[in-house]
Amino acid sequence: MRYLIFVCFICLLGCNPFPKKDAHPEVPLLSNLLKDKTKFKKIVGMDGSSEILVLKSDRLLLKPNNSNLPFKIIDINNKLVIEKKFDWKLPFYVDRAGNLYFDRAKYYFPDYNKSEPFKTVVVQDSLDKKSENLQNLTDSLRWKAVDKYEISLLKQYSLRKCENSIANTAGCNVFKIINNTLVVRQTALFKNEFEKTKTYVPKFDEDVLIGWKNGKLPSPDYLAYYQFGDLKFKCDDMTHPTTLEIAGKKYLHLPSDGLYQIL
Repeated sequence: MRYLIFVCFICLLGCNPFPKKDAHPEVPLLSNLLKDKTKFKKIVGMDGSSEILVLKSDRLLLKPNNSNLPFKIIDINNKLVIEKKFDWKLPFYVDRAGNLYFDRAKYYFPDYNKSEPFKTVVVQDSLDKKSENLQNLTDSLRWKAVDKYEISLLKQYSLRKCENSIANTAGCNVFKIINNTLVVRQTALFKNEFEKTKTYVPKFDEDVLIGWKNGKLPSPDYLAYYQFGDLKFKCDDMTHPTTLEIAGKKYLHLPSDGLYQIL
């Protein structure tokens, strides 16, 4: 049975299942290239972080990888701007002006020393709480009451009920400031509109299947070949390297490894 699944998986991939040799053995692996301190300088790694987001202010937002750790915003020289723990059950938002919203408060860009309470509404949480408060009603009456409450709640923010959220996620997902309130109607509770645009490093040759990784279902292991400027390197095709400019200098961003200055 497992073999049959594997064969079907290969067919779906529509590719040659037999591994090939490295097409460019002369090109260094990115992991080795990053050790060359004449070419790269590591700025920050992924220790304790799930993401490194480069803000339009040339600062770095370090998202923690667990709720016991604080988020941080630092400058490119690792100088701390703000560091705070936040409630992961509440939205975290960075607006287009760089202001932060978390724990039902607004922190003002650029130094975040000024803050004030800010109304926050997570639609699903409000509906769940309303339903809990109506436990004494029958299911049908409670459903009707919650439905009526949802219509009234959304009307305050010029929103309508989302009748088919599975087929219409783009129209149902809301995460923005409406009537001086942070309104969230989606599952993800994080949004950043102040992130600097990254550019994917171009490839100079096609990926090569070099093997299969073991698991419940074998997965293909590809080697990808990248080049920016005169510099060539190869790495796993899931590395997704990008470049961007910070304060007039070029940087390489690796989602699983961190941020490096290109020297």
